[in-house]
Amino acid sequence: MSGEIQGAWFKAILGAMTAASSRFPAHQRTINSMRDDTWYAWEDYVRMTGELHAALGDRAVEAIAQRSAMRTLPLARAKGFDSVEKVFSDFDSVLRALVKDLPATDSTRTVAFMPLAAELESGSRLPAPLLLGTFRGFLMGFGKIVTEAKMTPRHTVRRYSLKWM
Repeated sequence: MSGEIQGAWFKAILGAMTAASSRFPAHQRTINSMRDDTWYAWEDYVRMTGELHAALGDRAVEAIAQRSAMRTLPLARAKGFDSVEKVFSDFDSVLRALVKDLPATDSTRTVAFMPLAAELESGSRLPAPLLLGTFRGFLMGFGKIVTEAKMTPRHTVRRYSLKWM
């Protein structure tokens, strides 16, 4: 099995992305038929995010992910991730709570966590702007002001550097 993502999370991110483009009516119909409490194929989520990223571009995807992460923060809080420290000190735990059987290649591990900064690494197939926007959205959802959010390619992974106040 290659993983399943909770419907509420799938809908929040991809629903906002399809609403931003009229070019994906089939995706919009699929998302509209989803239930929040049902689990859906991770591979479908990865494929659809890639298609929508190609159509919308980096800035739009990052902005949509940021807004969606802020709206879905209650899902993470309900699973016990109720502080910046709990989310970013082990980000992979957050992902694994929202994605059953997450493929190891799609995980995002925390390399370093400090009170006002975090470094994360991921080999994820998800678009980098989607992850950056998600990180920003979670931080903003906790009332933080993001002062830096950048991605640097490193061999086979991407390093995400985050700073906030």
